[in-house]
Amino acid sequence: MILPGKRGIMIEMDDPGGFGERPQRGFTGQSDARAGFYSFVLDLYNYRCAISGLQFPPPDGTLHKDLDVVLIHPRELDGPFEIGNAIVLELSLATAFKRGLITVSDYYQLVIPHPEELSDAERALVVPGRHLFLPDDPHFRPSKKHLQFHRMVVARYRQ
Repeated sequence: MILPGKRGIMIEMDDPGGFGERPQRGFTGQSDARAGFYSFVLDLYNYRCAISGLQFPPPDGTLHKDLDVVLIHPRELDGPFEIGNAIVLELSLATAFKRGLITVSDYYQLVIPHPEELSDAERALVVPGRHLFLPDDPHFRPSKKHLQFHRMVVARYRQ
């Protein structure tokens, strides 16, 4: 509903029609939150891959060309969108981690349940038993419950 105002016409705050604008695809509050989360996690890890330790300069834009923020307990398996469920990985290692070829113990050590399935390049970056490169603040490190989920469901690795 349009109301007359002192300086012209005003729209009521709860008017569902507004000025007739429609949300543009790809620009939602959820997208903004994910972009902010992505940037925050990259910054927490100091643009360093948690597995290999390789460090890269910050990105020019929003997305990083060499690093990915990976959810340990994937969203498609009802994993939460939270800091304790995120880890920063170099792109090829991110793919191997998502496939379950690389996983992590509760003590943040690398476990390679399927070394024969890693490429030579991936094997060169992975040292079984090495500790992850993690943020200094323990509040921002991966949660043990998400690491356990990854080991048991994604990697199908049982100790």
